[in-house]
Amino acid sequence: MKKSFAQIPFNPAHWPFFYGWAILFWGIIGVILSVPGQTTGVSAFIEPLIHDLNIGRLELTIAYGIGTFSSSFLITPAGKLFDRIGARWMGFGSCLILGLVLLALSQTGRMARLIEPVLPGRGGLMALLSLLFFALRLSGQGILTMSSRNMIMKWFDHHRGLASGISGAAVAFGFSYSPTIFSSIINERGWSGTWFLLGMLLILLFSPLLLIFFRDAPEPFGLSPDGRIRNAKTRRETLRRQFTLPEARRTLPFWAFTLTMSLQALIITANTFHVESIFSHAGMDGSKGFAIFPPIAYISIVITLLGGWLSDRIELRWLLLTMLTAMAVNLLGFSLLAPGWPVACLVLGGGVANGLFGILMSVTWPRYFGREHLGAISGLCMTFMVIFSALGPAIYSGVLKFTLSYAPANWACLAVTLGILAIAAHTKNPQKKG
Repeated sequence: MKKSFAQIPFNPAHWPFFYGWAILFWGIIGVILSVPGQTTGVSAFIEPLIHDLNIGRLELTIAYGIGTFSSSFLITPAGKLFDRIGARWMGFGSCLILGLVLLALSQTGRMARLIEPVLPGRGGLMALLSLLFFALRLSGQGILTMSSRNMIMKWFDHHRGLASGISGAAVAFGFSYSPTIFSSIINERGWSGTWFLLGMLLILLFSPLLLIFFRDAPEPFGLSPDGRIRNAKTRRETLRRQFTLPEARRTLPFWAFTLTMSLQALIITANTFHVESIFSHAGMDGSKGFAIFPPIAYISIVITLLGGWLSDRIELRWLLLTMLTAMAVNLLGFSLLAPGWPVACLVLGGGVANGLFGILMSVTWPRYFGREHLGAISGLCMTFMVIFSALGPAIYSGVLKFTLSYAPANWACLAVTLGILAIAAHTKNPQKKG
């Protein structure tokens, strides 16, 4: 009997243990590979780009925002495509494209000189950067991250929180050290050489590995989520209402969780993008801004593991309320930034919020709305997240230009956070209605 491509080069059903645990490992790898397309990874390149390309901070921020904002409109269609062709092809394709984009970014200076006769001045450089950032954010932050997370969630049900906790802890650890690692490579090879190296690794090494080990769901191989034996009783116990995207959009929980995730994306992106400048304007050494990432990651790892365990046992709205409270504490620290307790607030609040962010971004959609339309529903949330993350750095740059401080932007985000917190207590699981 001819094998389907899903069984090449091996059939997951023949593994000596439940293949979902291998999926968990490779899903983690997939999310970590998206780091060059995340603001955490891009932040290490900001100051070198400003210096070498002779571009202003606001101009670079606008180009980054345009690219990010433009990419958001393709994430929901990409989520629908994920539902049709699965995680294997989406993961492989997005990893390959991300590598190609990094190779193009490594040649930014050369390409800018080539297009200067056609688009002279800063306009040509900004247009080029906007296009490259569009492809970077779409393939990295958007599709590769979404495909890897959703794949893990499809292979687990009762242990979904545990899997999400393990995944979130590992990803937090990887993300926290990426700016430091990238900065050290930039110091040795330059920003262009660093992007070239990362691109080659993604194209030649990691994209083939994702094609080999990624699988979309357990059912085509006669397996069930969590590794349970498939039978009628199991199917009755795990059967849920499968919300369509329009049905999910009409629920309060969808918007409460989506707006919380989106606001956190804005806060993370803006403060990470400008971290050196934020610390400098607070009268502190700007390079010390990168020092907050490791302690935030350590707290995030603990919270992710605890939150993953709790998410299998309590209603998710309580984790949402905790996350919003932590976001408020983090923003208070940034608003009043100075040595001492404000730094402690932004580290503690950021660690708790980041830890719960990964859990809720993964667990909420399949638990609240089912797995059948997981790509479309999570893709719409990702769309809003990317839009907010695109606006964040530009808003903060504009606020700095007119007020000479980042604090008003953080105070405004704090007010919005408290507003969402006021309605978050009403976000009960829609599966329990009717």
